[in-house]
Amino acid sequence: MINFRYHVISIIGIFIALAVGVVLGAGPLQRTINTGMNPSSSAASSDPALSAQADAEAAGLKALASSTLTGSLSGSKIALVVLPGASEDDVSAIRSTLTDAGASVVGRVSLTDNWQSTSMSQYRTTLSTTLASHLASGAAKTASADGVVGYSIVQVLTTTGAETDLLRQILTDESTPIMTIDEDANGGATAIVAVGPRAQASAVSNATPAVATQSPDAWVGLGQALGSTNGVLVGDASTRDAMISQVRASGVTVTTVDSVGTTLAAVDTALALSTPATGARAFGVGNGAQSVIPSNK
Repeated sequence: MINFRYHVISIIGIFIALAVGVVLGAGPLQRTINTGMNPSSSAASSDPALSAQADAEAAGLKALASSTLTGSLSGSKIALVVLPGASEDDVSAIRSTLTDAGASVVGRVSLTDNWQSTSMSQYRTTLSTTLASHLASGAAKTASADGVVGYSIVQVLTTTGAETDLLRQILTDESTPIMTIDEDANGGATAIVAVGPRAQASAVSNATPAVATQSPDAWVGLGQALGSTNGVLVGDASTRDAMISQVRASGVTVTTVDSVGTTLAAVDTALALSTPATGARAFGVGNGAQSVIPSNK
């Protein structure tokens, strides 16, 4: 698994970029980072000295970024959407960075495998007909089946009312839930951050890859819905089949951040929310990234 923590040179480059407020593109620095993240250097992860140094660099990056982030999200009410397989450590790190920037995390939901499983695609298609009848947005009603599911999740987190209450009941139905509510936002979120899993470990030769049982349409549908609000989708883009890679390739208008599980991803998420845009944006160092970090200008 690719882990940014162990690539000191790359982090130092980002230190400099944050310190001077320069917007880094997907040019020479990204090539440097990608070189550092090459799996051939994974042996470094077993070196205690290098690991300790990388941890110190990561802490330095967060400390340096705090001067830019402090107060940048004051007044923001954020709901977290935890995707299947996401690490609690990664969710906590992103949450901590958001609150350090002044945001309030007002809710959290966890999506179940029913949301993305290919074996449940027909169920979601059938369910979308009912969900669409309760959506407030006309555009959302005409989205794909998985898009309707995504818009329904967003509406539950950001609005209140009788129709939203019905959406909540449908999505959390105990027999076949699409999501569970960990912390109730009560429709009060003004922004949403969805956190996906890290890169999958290589499967044994006779095993079915996890990605084969997951529907990219569900990822794209959620991305489309997040793009309709101030939302960020965080996950993995280390391969073309990874979630963030698929969403970026689809062309939907949404802000994506790759390299989940790194300090860079947490910082990028907060910076992206503090500089909302209407077009598609792709931050990080993975497939399809446009720049390493968002502009804070």
